[in-house]
Order: sequence, then C-alpha cells, then structure tokens
Amino acid sequence: MLFKLAFISVKDRWRDYLVLFSGLIISSAIFYMFEAIATNQAFIKGNISLGLATFVFQFGSVLLGIITLVYIVYANSFLMNMREHDYGLFIMLGGKKSRLGFLIFLETLLIGAISTVLGVVVGVGLTKGLSQSLMHELGVEVAHFTAWNTMALLVTFAFFIVIFFMASLINQHKLLHRPVLKLLHADTVADKPIKLTAWRYAEGGLGLVLIAGGYWAMAAIETLQLLSIPIALVTIVLGTYFLYHALFQILITGLKRSRLAGKGLNSFTLGQLNFRIRDYTRILAVVSILFALALGAITVGMGYHRLIPSMASGSSAYDLVVYKQTAKTKQLIQKLDLIKQVTYKRKIVGTTAYFDQMEFQETPFQVSRVKADAVVFKLATSEQLRSSSRVQEQFLSLQANYTLRQIRVVSHRNFLKIQGKPSQLTLLKTTGLAKNAGVLKQIAENQTNQFPGHMSIQQLGGAYPLYQVANVMFGGLEFVGFFLGLAFLTMLASCLMFKILSGVQPDRQRYYMLNRLGTRQNLIRRSIRRELGALFLLPGILGIIHVLFGLKMFVPLMGDPYVHLQTPFVIFLLLYLGYYLITLFIYEKLVVPSINMQS
Repeated sequence: MLFKLAFISVKDRWRDYLVLFSGLIISSAIFYMFEAIATNQAFIKGNISLGLATFVFQFGSVLLGIITLVYIVYANSFLMNMREHDYGLFIMLGGKKSRLGFLIFLETLLIGAISTVLGVVVGVGLTKGLSQSLMHELGVEVAHFTAWNTMALLVTFAFFIVIFFMASLINQHKLLHRPVLKLLHADTVADKPIKLTAWRYAEGGLGLVLIAGGYWAMAAIETLQLLSIPIALVTIVLGTYFLYHALFQILITGLKRSRLAGKGLNSFTLGQLNFRIRDYTRILAVVSILFALALGAITVGMGYHRLIPSMASGSSAYDLVVYKQTAKTKQLIQKLDLIKQVTYKRKIVGTTAYFDQMEFQETPFQVSRVKADAVVFKLATSEQLRSSSRVQEQFLSLQANYTLRQIRVVSHRNFLKIQGKPSQLTLLKTTGLAKNAGVLKQIAENQTNQFPGHMSIQQLGGAYPLYQVANVMFGGLEFVGFFLGLAFLTMLASCLMFKILSGVQPDRQRYYMLNRLGTRQNLIRRSIRRELGALFLLPGILGIIHVLFGLKMFVPLMGDPYVHLQTPFVIFLLLYLGYYLITLFIYEKLVVPSINMQS
C-alpha cells in the first residue's frame, strides 16, 4: 500500500521529478566525460605536451567532484522537500516510520542509480559525438581517445553510488528523527533573511583576500610549479563562496536603500533574493567556478586553434610545395580553396639551385614574418632574393633537398645557358591551413611517394608540414580545451536551470498573490526577468574576472593568451545569454500561465 501511495505521489509531481532527473543525468554525464580524459593516461601522454598534465587532471577531478557533490547535496535537499509532506501524511494515515524510512532510503538510492546509469549512457554518447565533431571541425587528430572508457565508467559509478548511498542514509535519518508536524509543514517554512553584520563585511574581505591569493598563485606558476594548482584551487573556491555569501547581502541591502527599490516591483524582487540568499550562495559559487572553467577552457582551445596555424604560417608564406605534378596531384589541387598558385623553374648544379630572374619579376616571391603576435606577408624582389639572408633562408626551406646549400637568381639568358638538372616548384597558398588540412595531407602523401626512399611529410617545404607537427604537439590541448569547455558549459546551464526551475511551486503562489493584489502582468514579467537576470549576471561577472586572471597560467605555453580574447568571450556570452533566455521562457511558462487577471 505504501509503495502504491508513493508511486501516486511521484506521478502527481512528475514535472518536478523530471527536472530532478534531468539535472542528475547531466551531472553524471559531465563527470563521466571529464573522467574519460582524466583516466586515459595513454591519451594524456600521447597528445598533451604538458609535463604537469596528469597532475592538472587529478586536481581537476577533485574540483569537479566538489562541484558535483554540492550539486547532488542540493538535489537531495530538493527531493526531501518534495517528499517530506507526503511522508508526513503517510505517518498520519498509520504508516510506520521504520517502513517509511526504508522507503525513502530505497527511493533515494533508486533515483541515484537510475540517473547515474542513464547519465553514463548520455555521457558516452556525448563524448563520442562531441569528440568526432571537434576533430572534424578543428582539423586535429588525437590518438588513444575512445568514448568508452572502462576506468572512467568505474570511477563514475563508484563516486555516485557512494554519494547517493550517503544521501539515502541522511534522508532516512531525517525522516525517522523529524516530528510529524515539521514534516507536514516542511513546504510552508520560509527562509530567514540574513542580517547584515560586521562579520558579513569581514567575510567579504576574507573572500577577496583568498581570491587574490589564488590569482597570485596562477600568475606565479613558473615559480610555484606544482604548488600553484592546489593553492589556486583551494583559495579561489573558498574565496568565491565567502564573497558571494557577503557580497550578495551587501548588494541587496544597498539596492533596497536606493531610490531604485521604490520603482515597480523592485522592492519585491529584492525581497525575493534576500530570502533566498542561503539557498543561492552555494549554487552561485558553483556556477561561477563552472563559468570560469568553461570560458577558460574554450578560450585556451581557441587560443591554440589560432596559434597553431599562425605558428606554421610564420615559417613560410606558402602552405605546401609540389615538386612533381601527377594526374592525381592536379585533381587534388582543384579541391583546394586557393589564394595563389605559383610555379618557378629551377636548375640544380651540385649544391646550388639556380632560378630565372624574369619569373620573379612577373610573380614576386612572398615571405612571412611574425610581428606583434600576427603573421605579416610581404613580397620580395629578385634583388632581395640575392641579398637578404632571411628571404633566402625561407626560399631555401622550400627546396626539399637537404644537399642544397644556396640559391642563386640569374638573368633569363644566363639561366638558359646553365647545364643542370631541370625541375620546378609549384607553391600553393590556401585560405587556411585548418580548412584545407585534409586535401593538403593527401597532396603531401602523394608527393612523398614520388621520391625514392619515400621522404616524410616533415621534409617537404611549406607551412603544412610544420602545421602537422604543431598539431601533434598542441592539438591535444586544443581538443581538450573545446571538449571540456562545452562539457562545463552544459553542466553550468544544468545547475542554474535546475536551481531556478526547482523553485517553481512556491514562486507560482507568490506571483499569484501579487496578481490577486492587482499587479499588472507586464510588471510581474519584468520582475521575473530582473530576478533571473541577477542570478545569471553575478556568476558571469565573477567568472569572467576569474578567467582574466587565470589565463596567466598559460603565458609559458602560449606566449600571450590574451590575443583576440574578444572572440571566445563574445561567443561564450552569446551561448550564456541563450541559456538565460531558454530558462526565462520555461520559467515564465510554468509560473505566468497560472496567473489570471481578476475583474
């Protein structure tokens, strides 16, 4: 009978359970996605050129574990708030507390097990789909990466089973030791507002000091080495929590004293936030950390996506050199998105390559140069080819013949008189290395097959061979940046959306009361937008500050990680805005339709 009553109660609140399940599934899916990389030592060693990579991922697992733990604790609290009133009624109807305790224990454990299994399935699917999409779009190849990772599976199951087992025991203990009247009135107890005291200002100051210490540790990574990561992890997480606990209250108190509070429903909105501070502090701290992790990972991924082609293009203005044109090579060249295709004739005598001056006058040779973190291309005259060592060095690197020691540009008449082995160089310049990498690889492989001994692609001239080497060295970091950035962004949206949508039931009653008092719907909608906007804006601002200081850690690896910073920031903020609009749309659908204007 009790199982039947419990099932009917769950059926009546299926929307709330759907929100709970979806949040738990996403959290276990993201945890698995991270562990799929963190536990794959072959992938880390083969694709990430960072000596501290294993150490970084270990602390990353700890941080994600803390974030997930906070999320599950809150989800468990949400589950208990939904069920306490129902179980209080069951006790009033004669149900034994011992049986009800076992029932809540079983229900919590079952919800955790089902959501974890579904989350792992979703995590495997997301890992496979996202990894394949990123490899295709970014043009990178990573070795030893698989969507199915047995170790990640075991770690995920072990972590979530332990957490949910502990949550089941806690829920059972609460039910057995809480008076029946408190169970019956659990959903009517209001949160107490936190008073603004001197301790609150001290807490805010402590938060700022801890965060500043974390920023210093990240900037001093070359000095602190391994210590930098745990120091930053502890200080920034604790500092963020303390800062929100104090800042939120100080900010609300200041706004309530301003003229702005008297306009529209601002006073009501500030009161809503004031009563929810205890509940929001932890989730906003988690969202800020997730925001920083997601934006930071995507920023680093985009930085390497920009850096790899720039690094390669800085060595040569041309992407690839064709030495022997075959029918297949000509077909492949047609598939390239070309900017320029230049052919120079040459004659080799001993260790010297001779070129016709007239050809360079008709089609000047282009040289590249890295200047202020950007690649600049300039045309070189035939005179510069004769006199400039830098121009000669770049042109000599295109010859794909390591026996050559020098190049000479002679007049057309003298070139015809030279008795040497004739050949030609066809220089290809495309619209982008990443965009044309697939076809360039086929052309390069075709060229290496034309030479006795099958020279390697790295011995060919042009930027593409260096691009391929750089992809091997840094492509793993680029891939991991985008992969984890998108994963953390998904969990970020899940956390904030779950927190907001889980409060729909009491919020619906509050807005209904406002409506009965004669408040216009447009004011109610404006209040909702401002309240949700504040919940999205505060972690966004602090998350951006975390990222701006956190990028200091990548100065030794990337040179200047702040170049073109606006691109990932704008893209990420647009995605974040999209999550806000989706959450707002769903929230208004659940709350506003129940408000009917009374005559």
